[in-house]
Amino acid sequence: MKFITKFFIYTLLISSASLSAWGENPNPEMAPASTTTTLIKNYASQSQVSDLLSYAKQFRGVPYRRGAMSPRGFDCSGFTSYVYKEFGYQLNRTAGGQLSNGTRVERSELKPGDLVFFGGRGGGRRIGHVGIVTKVDDNGHDFTFIHASCSKGITESHSSESYYKVRYRNACRVMKENVAPMIPIRTSGLDIASFTADR
Repeated sequence: MKFITKFFIYTLLISSASLSAWGENPNPEMAPASTTTTLIKNYASQSQVSDLLSYAKQFRGVPYRRGAMSPRGFDCSGFTSYVYKEFGYQLNRTAGGQLSNGTRVERSELKPGDLVFFGGRGGGRRIGHVGIVTKVDDNGHDFTFIHASCSKGITESHSSESYYKVRYRNACRVMKENVAPMIPIRTSGLDIASFTADR
């Protein structure tokens, strides 16, 4: 009899604790609305990268002008500076200087929004041109980028084109927050746990 009484009391205590933890809702799948997952905006989300690229694409067809950085005309580094400035990033004025504005990344790690650098017409290792990656191919090696072309103005080109294929030099990531956002999971009366969300 004592065993049955103790078992009953123990069961009652566990049930009460469970009800309290879930706001008097013992079914986790039916947790109150206040327990839903919310997104913390500590990092540049995928939508922010998309916004930057959409903004850059609005200037397609604007002519190339040496030393210019306005919607009336751009040179290559003037274009990247102008686009990134709209999103709160200050870049150096020259193509070579902009490589130091971000964290260098391997070609196999490129993501949309990264800056890519090419050698100039004279050849050599010196950086003479810069653009913004708009798409990475499935092979993880080739990519499309938007830039200020001397002959076409603001346009999109592909890394496999003969002119750019032999002139690729380096890449960097200015938007350092271009990673999966952190998401906290909140449950009523319990602590918050964070994890990296899958993209």
